[in-house]
Amino acid sequence: MRTANDILARSQDYSDFDLGFSKNAVTNDLAKKRGAEAVKQSVLNILLTGQGERPFMPAFGGNVRAYLFENFDSVTEEVVAEQIRTALRNYEPRVRLEEVVVSADPDRNAIDVRLELEILTPTQQTTSVEFTVERQR
Repeated sequence: MRTANDILARSQDYSDFDLGFSKNAVTNDLAKKRGAEAVKQSVLNILLTGQGERPFMPAFGGNVRAYLFENFDSVTEEVVAEQIRTALRNYEPRVRLEEVVVSADPDRNAIDVRLELEILTPTQQTTSVEFTVERQR
């Protein structure tokens, strides 16, 4: 089901500054990410933001880190996957989530996440995003 946000998102070129704060060699300005890379960076930012971290938007974020110290089983993995689906549905209109795979690694105290996304552009590009959330020492 397509919405007005889907149609608006398709007509725009996506760009964002690089959160690695690298510099553009030609202009000495902050480097930019464009297209699919900008959208993937946005997805990671949403999912790695904990709920309550963003001022005036207490429900914003995927809150994935909150599950690091849970006893993991298939139910907890599905709860994390649903949290991811909800966050992307609510805060990232430029993507359609096709698949979410959440797997726990209790030996490392880590959560591995793999997403298959369709970026809503005229070319209907499909891409994957993989990341691991683990305890910092």
